[in-house]
Parts: sequence; structure tokens; C-alpha cells
Amino acid sequence: MNRKLIFISHPSSGDIEGNINKVIKICKDWYTRGHIPIAPHLLFSYMDSDKERAWIMRVCYWLVMICPVFLSYGETAGCMEELILAERMGKQIIKMNDKTRGNADGLERESG
Repeated sequence: MNRKLIFISHPSSGDIEGNINKVIKICKDWYTRGHIPIAPHLLFSYMDSDKERAWIMRVCYWLVMICPVFLSYGETAGCMEELILAERMGKQIIKMNDKTRGNADGLERESG
């Protein structure tokens, strides 16, 4: 199976637990489509994001670099920083919203 690494950019502030639950659902969806979702929410949910923000963002930048596909689910400051980096690196960027469904601009289900 030729799975793509997909970076999931999603807001974390506000309803933190609700956002983590949304990201889990998003990741499950992309995994069932045959891809490997990379979601910082699930890596750093145990950390104090205010105190550790600079370190977390550095790791996010590295994760964006290794993922050929960038899915944007929000427009918070952190999401926009990640998006700018993805644009500069020429990543495939797909801006997602509640109405975006299906294959998302060519990300078909990978078959084994």
C-alpha cells in the first residue's frame, strides 16, 4: 500500500477536549482512506500548550516538512503559521471545512 503522510492542521485552543475528539475522528477517516494522518493534537495533548508553544511549533514545522500533504481545518494563529510554511515548501494544500467531503482534490483511497 502506498500511503501518504498527511499533516492535520486544526485549532487546539478554546474547546480543547472537543477539538481533540474532532481530530481523532478526522484521523480515523483519513486512515480508513489508506493514508497516515499526522496530528500534533494527538502528540502533545498532555502538554501545557501555552508554556510549551514555541517547542511544539518547532516540532510541527518539522512534521509539516516530512508530510507531502497538508490539510487545513482552521484559521487560528498556529494553523496559519503551519499553512504559511506548507505554502513556502510547495506542499499539496487542501483547505477543509464542514462541506468538504469525498476525495479532497485527488486524495483517493489508496488500495493495497
